[in-house]
Amino acid sequence: MARPGDVILLSDGTYQGGVVVPRDREGITIRGVDRNGVVFDGDDVRPSALVIRADQVTLENFTAHNFTADAIQWVHVTGFVGRFITVWNVGGYGFYSVASRGGRLDHDLASGTGNAAFYVGECDPCRSVLSHVVARLSAIGFSGTNASGGLVVRDSLWDRNGTGILPNSFNEEAHPPQQRAMFTHNTIVASGTVATPATDPLAGFTGLGVGIAGGQRDVVTGNVVTGSARYGIALFPTLQRGGAVWKPAGNAVRRNTVRGSGTADLALSAGAGTANCFSANRFSSSLPGNIERRFQCGRTRNQDGVGDLSVARDLAVSTPVAYARSGPHPPYRRMPPPGPQPSMPGA
Repeated sequence: MARPGDVILLSDGTYQGGVVVPRDREGITIRGVDRNGVVFDGDDVRPSALVIRADQVTLENFTAHNFTADAIQWVHVTGFVGRFITVWNVGGYGFYSVASRGGRLDHDLASGTGNAAFYVGECDPCRSVLSHVVARLSAIGFSGTNASGGLVVRDSLWDRNGTGILPNSFNEEAHPPQQRAMFTHNTIVASGTVATPATDPLAGFTGLGVGIAGGQRDVVTGNVVTGSARYGIALFPTLQRGGAVWKPAGNAVRRNTVRGSGTADLALSAGAGTANCFSANRFSSSLPGNIERRFQCGRTRNQDGVGDLSVARDLAVSTPVAYARSGPHPPYRRMPPPGPQPSMPGA
């Protein structure tokens, strides 16, 4: 039996999953000898490969696929690492961190997930970093419900997901609203142009490269967003049960390159909050028009409620309405698997 701080080395082979690391096994490392040869296979009947409840657990260098729920979960932990892991074709999230902080995910790939490929949520402060990850052909690339404080998503590829990056504020989860996160130097490609699985109503917000859904004081900077079906970067309110609304406010959209969006490269919904700003972006279209002249960072800031009505009609709707509008979605089982991925150096 593993003790706190042990390294568990997995040989090549296929494992059923369903592994739970309890709270009294903090600091262990679970590492595969080969990323493509060590495989957790759920056979579309088992829910999860690994559920981590202990602090400071590191997962490295293996593949997980065909689980009905979330492939990998970190639940109420401090300190977590996931590196050089491939997840594909799962019904829920690929990588799911909830009410956890101090995390690092890097050089991971998630494909064909019914919910977000990568999720960090219900944490304030989160103090977590996602870098050099790849999300493709999933409902949402990154989702962060009420993910706030020290969250950085950077230097990663978000390829043909329903929506690329979607931090969001909802009262149904802990620590609303979502705020104080940074999304920087990502490449976001062709969001909403390919049919993807979608097992959660939030995934109805398709066709966005980056969506700030009720988030506050976020920074979106230095990203390249191309070929989004609807909006390249969009800020819009989230409607809550009971009629409450979280308005995007105090967000800064700066120095991004956005092109080829179906509806608008940059968008601010009517009903947004105050002090959202746009500056030094390279783009061709915006709603409302002249968005940088009207809402320039450091000079002009929008007033409460100002924005475009057509964007509000599109996006300032409840999640069930968004999901109904998004049309049919293929099951996760039918998504193409990714090819072999680089193993962790020195594994």
